[in-house]
This record gives sequence, structure tokens and C-alpha cells, in this order.
Amino acid sequence: MQKSIDASKMELKESIVNIRRVAKTVKGGRNMRFSVTVVVGDEEGLVGVGLGKAREIPEAVRKAIEDGKKKLIRVPMVGTTIPHRNLGVFGAGRVLLMPGAEGTGVIAGSSVRTVLELAGIKDIRAKSIGSNNAGNMAYATIEGLKGLKTVEEVSRLRGKTKEEILGLGDGYRRKKVKAPEAEEVLEVMETPGAEEAPAAEEAQAIEEAPEVLEAAEAPGAEEVQEAEEAPVIEEAEETEEAPETEKAEETEEAEAAEEAPETGEVQDTEENGDDEGRED
Repeated sequence: MQKSIDASKMELKESIVNIRRVAKTVKGGRNMRFSVTVVVGDEEGLVGVGLGKAREIPEAVRKAIEDGKKKLIRVPMVGTTIPHRNLGVFGAGRVLLMPGAEGTGVIAGSSVRTVLELAGIKDIRAKSIGSNNAGNMAYATIEGLKGLKTVEEVSRLRGKTKEEILGLGDGYRRKKVKAPEAEEVLEVMETPGAEEAPAAEEAQAIEEAPEVLEAAEAPGAEEVQEAEEAPVIEEAEETEEAPETEKAEETEEAEAAEEAPETGEVQDTEENGDDEGRED
């Protein structure tokens, strides 16, 4: 809750944002009056909005100024802008306030611009996303400025340092995020089960290795292998030689068969010649 600010010794500026004629119906008829909304501020962080009603406009303005001085608030600023984005809501009015870089200026309209300028904010962007009533927009802007907090206020409320709130400490985010992962990796590397498994496999391989070497170095094993391989080799040689001998015999018989008819014909011709000579 903000403390009330004594405006009696301050030099405040006033700006009228809305004048309306209102009527109240009574038994004797309608009473006509004027409603005025005024924004007051010193352009150095203090601003307030007041409402006054009277039969005459000057009287209504005076009442509105007095009401605004009673409702002054101090706006937290960072340089020439606001510390963070905020949404102000009043009735149907909704005003979104966004900080701006240096040189942006006051990007706003209607009564929102008046409130921001009298508050002393130089660089800011604002957007009205609700009612376009000037009074509601001015009060919504005040509500949005009320909800702003500086880093110092937040750190004091949360019991932390400014660096922790902004996350600008030396490796603050890195420690918070990556430290658990590194610890998990170390735990996995230090687990006994991960090292025992390969050791057990190596031990079994070492135990089985002598038996294999003994079986290979035994003298009887080579003789048995030679005895088993010898008949196989002999059979293979016989099978290779057999077809060759059979082919040789077949070729000899074929040659003999071819020569036989030729010799027979020669003998027949000789016999025929002898017979012819005898007849002669």
C-alpha cells in the first residue's frame, strides 16, 4: 500500500482530459451538472487522476484537481522508461504499457498520453485494448503504473540479490541448469555395475583361453586331424584320376573303330585286284 503524498508544497501541472454534462432526475425535474476528469503531475515521477462534478465548469475543475492531488502515486522508472511491461485494468478499460528504448518517445493517445507525459516518462509504448472512454483509460493507466516494481523492490521482497533476480550472476544460470546433468553423468561413470560387466567378460575369456590353447597344442589332435583328412584327400585324387582314365580308354576304342573299316576296304580292294589279275 503506497503512502499518501503531501502535495501542498509541490508545483503540479494540471491537464483536463474529459468534460461531460450529466443529469440527475429528481422529483422536480432534472438537475444538470458537469463532470470533469483532470490529470495532475510534476513530470518527475508523481501523477494522479481526479474527478469533480459541479453546476459550473470552473468549480468542477477545482474539485477534480483537489481529488487528483489526494490520489498521487510515485511511478518507478529506469532512466526515461518503465522497468517492465504491465497491463492496467479499470472497469472496461485495459491499457498495455511497454518499455521503450531511448529516443522512442511517448507512443500513446487520448488520456493515456496525458497521464504518461505528466508522470515524466519520456520513452514508452502504450496500447488501449479495452474501452475508449477517456476516464476509464486514464484510470487504467494509473492502475498499470501502480503495478510496476523495480528490481530492488522485488529483491527485497523475495530475499534475493539483484543479480539472482536478473540472472546476471557469474554462471548463475549455468550452475542452476547444468550442474544436475553433470552430477548424473558422474554418477553413471562411478557406478560399480558399469565396470564389473566388462571385467566379468574378460575373466571368462581368460578362463576359456587355456582350454582352447591346450586342445590346439595336444599332439594327438594333429594326428587325428591328419588321419581324418588323409582318406578324404585320397578319395578326391581317385575321383579326379578315374574320369581321365575312362576318357583315355574311350578315345582309344573310338580310334580303333575308325581304323578298322579303313583296313577292311583296303583288303577288299587288294583281293578284288588279285581276282581280276587271275581272270586275265
